[in-house]
Amino acid sequence: MDDIVLKEEFPSAEEYIRLRTLVGWTSPAAEAIEPGLHGSVFCVCARAQGQIVGMARIIGDGGLVYYIQDVIVDPARQGEGIGRRLMDRTMEYVRQRAVQHTIVGLMAAKGKESFYQPYGFNIRPNDRSGPGMTMFWGVD
Repeated sequence: MDDIVLKEEFPSAEEYIRLRTLVGWTSPAAEAIEPGLHGSVFCVCARAQGQIVGMARIIGDGGLVYYIQDVIVDPARQGEGIGRRLMDRTMEYVRQRAVQHTIVGLMAAKGKESFYQPYGFNIRPNDRSGPGMTMFWGVD
């Protein structure tokens, strides 16, 4: 893990697609990737010898709502603490900007919920929050 460098930057569209493919996620339409990534309020990439091995980004309005998106680590490098480092940097960004009642959300991949709990995220539904809902446009 000593070879990992975190840098606040956007991945290229090709790097983004590669990471998503490596973890078995579908890729959005190519024309949506660049504006989507560059519309993020924050992005951090993990690189080893210049090659991307992970990323995390935040989307939102920059004040009231932050949504953590695309926390991805190359499966060949998972278990090395890269995801934790990405989340630590991401949550530091939020901590520096969030105010009382700021909403910080995310959608965890199935089976990965426990990774986010130490950061204060709660599994839904719970006594305080409903189950939450998601729509993937144009996907049946």
